[in-house]
Amino acid sequence: MSLRPARPCASPGSGCEDAVVEAIVEAVLKNVQVSGGADLTPDRISAAVRSLAGESGTAQTRLPGEACTPPLRPVHAVADALDDAALARLVALTPSRIAMGRAGNRLRTDDYLRTREGHADARDAVHSEVPVEWAQRLGLLSLQSQCRERSEYLLYPNHGRRLDAASKAALAPTLAASVPPDVQLIVGDGLSPNAIVQNGEATLWAMQRAMHAAGFSLGPLCFVKFARIAIADEIGVLAKARASVILVGERPGLGTGDSLSVYIAIGPKLGQDNAEKNCISNVRPIGIRPDEAAAQTVTILQRGFERGVGGVALGLGWGRQ
Repeated sequence: MSLRPARPCASPGSGCEDAVVEAIVEAVLKNVQVSGGADLTPDRISAAVRSLAGESGTAQTRLPGEACTPPLRPVHAVADALDDAALARLVALTPSRIAMGRAGNRLRTDDYLRTREGHADARDAVHSEVPVEWAQRLGLLSLQSQCRERSEYLLYPNHGRRLDAASKAALAPTLAASVPPDVQLIVGDGLSPNAIVQNGEATLWAMQRAMHAAGFSLGPLCFVKFARIAIADEIGVLAKARASVILVGERPGLGTGDSLSVYIAIGPKLGQDNAEKNCISNVRPIGIRPDEAAAQTVTILQRGFERGVGGVALGLGWGRQ
């Protein structure tokens, strides 16, 4: 089979992909003409593809500078920007998709592919699950909401806000053997179980350390499968805790399938409005670190216990002390 080297690829979308496809078709047709198709096997076609893409490592097919390598991404891609320096500072502040530029009236190819990748990551996170052994390894009491499967959890949110009968029965003797705690600490898979798998353990231990250092007593640690945020209301009430804190997988956005949130409720009660709760979101390596989240949680709890309220009434938030 006769193969020719792949054409140089200056940048994505510059015709490199077309050149490779054209060369593959040409080589396959030549093979059919010469051999009558007798040696046209999947292995030979695969070898041709690797060779044309510059992956075979031979002197004939891997020439200097001919690999399809995308150029380094610019700080921003806005043409004729009024203030390049300001845009560079803005881009450095966030992983969000800003100052991306455009190709005509459309996204550039690499940005479009990154968006598709981020969307796939979010979908995977929503449909992921925390392995059974994860909670067992950490010594957490395994509970479950009234949902039977992931699809039910996604379609019927209310089913994820209450424990099933078996979980209530499993929790009862543990609570009966302990005094009402200051804080009932809970881990729930939420809308991104991947976030719990990746960042839940570090966040849980940081919370425990910070709360013990602050002198708070903790109820039995538990993990809830198919959990919505409000599952903490019921568990907090059953534990007779002064506050409930739930670490839960956050609703993922583009490329944020590893982000978890912390919800704090002072004086938990069934059906507690979210305005009465405090939230710390974006706990992950490129967001808020576990120790930061734990320190903020302790501050909220201390002020909440002092004032007897939580949420908006607590007065903690952006620009307020």
